[in-house]
Amino acid sequence: MKNHAQALGDAAFGTFSRFLTTKVRARRGKVQTLGRFYPSSKTRSRCGHRRASLSLSERVYQCPTCGVEIDRNLNAAINLLNEALRLSALNL
Repeated sequence: MKNHAQALGDAAFGTFSRFLTTKVRARRGKVQTLGRFYPSSKTRSRCGHRRASLSLSERVYQCPTCGVEIDRNLNAAINLLNEALRLSALNL
């Protein structure tokens, strides 16, 4: 997004974030946030190998350490879940 569209996108995400937080807290849950630059796509979810770079056109994560091929979005989702659970355990 460029200029005004980016500002609109940021505002929409802020609204969504507040809405989600309100709904989760009403159900006595917790929203765990992670840093914007957490390398969820570049890190293999099982063995922990981290690639120096990963282009957006690479839709499959191929791990040179363990040899596994996994969809990059699935791999990133697993990493985000594991990191959120780890941080939640630290904040008990």
